[in-house]
Amino acid sequence: MGYNEIMKKIDALKFACFVLLLVFAAWAVEHYHLYHRLIMLKGWIRMNGPAGIAVFVVFYGLAFSFGVPAIALTVFAGTVFGAMTGFLASSAGATISIMLTFFLSRFLARDLIKDTVGKHRTFIKIDELTERYGWYIVAIVRFLPFIPAEIANYGFGLTKIKFLPYVLCSWLCMLPWIFIYIAGTGAYINYKNDQVIPWLLLIPSAIMLGLLIFAGIRFMKLIEPSLKKKDKD
Repeated sequence: MGYNEIMKKIDALKFACFVLLLVFAAWAVEHYHLYHRLIMLKGWIRMNGPAGIAVFVVFYGLAFSFGVPAIALTVFAGTVFGAMTGFLASSAGATISIMLTFFLSRFLARDLIKDTVGKHRTFIKIDELTERYGWYIVAIVRFLPFIPAEIANYGFGLTKIKFLPYVLCSWLCMLPWIFIYIAGTGAYINYKNDQVIPWLLLIPSAIMLGLLIFAGIRFMKLIEPSLKKKDKD
């Protein structure tokens, strides 16, 4: 058996481990109702200060990686910790998730994907674009809400994008959405308690949402010439 055949078998074994891990983790999240268990720990997390925040951040990172929507976790943070602490805790948890999913897909899944479709024109084009325009593409994906973050987190690990630029750009581009979720949660709580519309929270959120939409359209226009050029080559 040659070296290349051995490496392909190792790549296949790593990919099998990757798939089994995702299936088991998704099953555990659903079977054990992890998000509902987090809600049950709401009082403990709130009363235990830094320890409660640390537990939540780790939980956020793991749960977001394996199927719990980021918006649910972020809203939970806003209701338990308030605006500022909830914003920071959600940001930290989301960053843990993007790092974890990146490493899982990069080291367990990319090699087999490359062995299988590495010579396909579309795969080569995606690889080249992410290597050259990584931060553009990350920004576009993070800014556009109809692209599921859970899928994008794993998808970027399959490309050539470098780790540090990916994490930094992902973190920066997630902050506006986290702000909107946190501010929206705070606005709802304030209105429910005081029956007064909290314009100081809603107006910045609306402005931020408008800027995100504008930024997403602008980024698409900036990168469009490069995409057309690649199609012609």
